Amino acid sequence: MKTKVAPKPSINIITLGCSKNLVDSEVLYTQLKGNGLEVTHEAKKDKANIVVINTCGFIDNAKQESIDTILQYADARQDGKIAKLLVMGCLSHRYRLDLEKEIPQV
Repeated sequence: MKTKVAPKPSINIITLGCSKNLVDSEVLYTQLKGNGLEVTHEAKKDKANIVVINTCGFIDNAKQESIDTILQYADARQDGKIAKLLVMGCLSHRYRLDLEKEIPQV
């Protein structure tokens, strides 16, 4: 009997906004790597099946970049190119209900 084996999770962390977000992403990266997961940070050739976007909700340019990046990966999730899309950081904290309503792929 053959059993289907789920692919090993691979995670790409994308950091937007301030230097605090970069520190938070580095901490997350270290924790995930320490637990034996395959993790990249801002991979140019993104082959990850899970994407974590660390967002900014205060700096106007970074806020727009966060929304655009979320929408880009929401489309990728809807098209089956990635399995999961996770959003963290200021934007997701400040606008959680709006994000849940407007972008259900997150």
